[in-house]
Amino acid sequence: MKIRYLVIFSLLIVSIRLLNGQNDNDSFRKALNNINQSVLKAQLGFLASDWTEGRQAGEKGEYLASDYIASLLQLYGVQPGGDFSRGRGFNSLSGNQERTYFQNFILLKTSPGEEHAMKIKTTEGGSAKTVTLSHNIDFSVRSGDQGFEIEAPVVFVGYGFRSEKLRYDDLSKFDLKGKFILKLSGSPGFAKAALTPDELSEAAREVESIARKMGVAGIIEFNPNSTLAGTQPGNKFRNMSPSEENPLYGREWDDYSLPGKISQDYLPRISVSVKAANEILKGTGFVLDDFIRKSETDPSVSIPVIRGKSIYIKTTVRQETVRVRNVIGVIEGTQPDQVIVLGAHYDHLGAANGYIWNGADDNGSGTVGVMTIAKAIMESEIRPSKTIIIALWSAEENGLLGSRYYVENLPYPRSNLRLNVNLDMISRYTADNDPKKVAMIYTESFPLFRTITEDNLRKYGIDLDVDFQPSKDPPGGSDHRSFVETGIPVMRFKPGHREEYHTPADEIGTIDWDIMEKIVKISLANVWNLANSNW
Repeated sequence: MKIRYLVIFSLLIVSIRLLNGQNDNDSFRKALNNINQSVLKAQLGFLASDWTEGRQAGEKGEYLASDYIASLLQLYGVQPGGDFSRGRGFNSLSGNQERTYFQNFILLKTSPGEEHAMKIKTTEGGSAKTVTLSHNIDFSVRSGDQGFEIEAPVVFVGYGFRSEKLRYDDLSKFDLKGKFILKLSGSPGFAKAALTPDELSEAAREVESIARKMGVAGIIEFNPNSTLAGTQPGNKFRNMSPSEENPLYGREWDDYSLPGKISQDYLPRISVSVKAANEILKGTGFVLDDFIRKSETDPSVSIPVIRGKSIYIKTTVRQETVRVRNVIGVIEGTQPDQVIVLGAHYDHLGAANGYIWNGADDNGSGTVGVMTIAKAIMESEIRPSKTIIIALWSAEENGLLGSRYYVENLPYPRSNLRLNVNLDMISRYTADNDPKKVAMIYTESFPLFRTITEDNLRKYGIDLDVDFQPSKDPPGGSDHRSFVETGIPVMRFKPGHREEYHTPADEIGTIDWDIMEKIVKISLANVWNLANSNW
């Protein structure tokens, strides 16, 4: 009889567990189905509006956006995970403090100083010639955290283009140590025909790190479509002449950094006009239009050698401090020593010349994606096993500084941090025509990330064509790199860049709500699986 009751009791326990599991699954499905385009539009409609003034790090519009984000996290029931407040909620007698949603930190903003000089020095035979260039006409300098004075030989490297996929490398052809390199901006035509826009963007971003490793003195760059230094209008504005109608004309881009005990490993970057570039190349037989035309189809086009020329440049800077803040929320798990960080940057490029860079895709879309996932998890009323940190980063556009500050100042042991899921620019396909693929970039040593993605796409009927891109060193110029560089596994969905990227035309009217909804849903499903499984 006792055995019979024991069997019945055991079956009852199993039934209860199965029923609870079914209820949990039903609750999660309901939360997943609550992700829809109306929810996304309601949040992005304000975040990417003119009211937030382009959300430039440290400016009023970004503070307004961060208040909005924090208020929604509080509304959704996500607990604050930022600094302790010494304002309201602080009891000076008892020592009680109240957590806020804000992780505050300081940036150093470096702007051009008063003194800037650039000269081209030519030695031929027994004579020497010096040509002095005009600042902000013939040349402009990207600010570092300190001024500098350099004189060094100069080497022309064509486009300075490098691609492992195409087995092509302009930079390795020369001894560049201690020398300036002169390069055209952009990519050669043959590469544009063979690579995707994302691959071209990645190649362009790698130039500086490669040049630094090769010991170059600095990078001098010129845009063949621009007559003045520093204007270099991109994307849909590239054919506009320098004038007040061009939103990029005359805009100065300051440099930002985190305060440190040593100076940054700064590599000077100088933009010069075509006129100045031709002066540097004078005597080599170089003809700009011919070089560009031949590069359309010929990877082996010859690069002229500059002889007997050096570049002298001197620049000064001024610095000020800027207060910024990440927005941090916490969905505490039953195993708080296991942490997943779900993040996106909410800052963008601000406003200038009467234009606002509203950044609907970059990265209002990812910010809303993270908030919507937080909302869905809280609506499920199921506590995850691992703790999920909801993080909206500041100062990504200034060098991934918000996420870098977080990683360098973790409020828990680094060993607790298991994964970063990064949402950045999730609302635009690379092209309007099919196939509409979405790249999933992830840490190669975790094939589980692909397995659960494929399973969740099938299980929840999410119609998304994913191009899986595992990597030992997941690439990209977004916040996941702050985690990659400290050995943390990452996962990121990325449809691609469009012509509105980093222009005032990145407005809410360009958003593809369908792709955004699908990426948010699969990201939620993946995060939920990983937060509730042992891996």
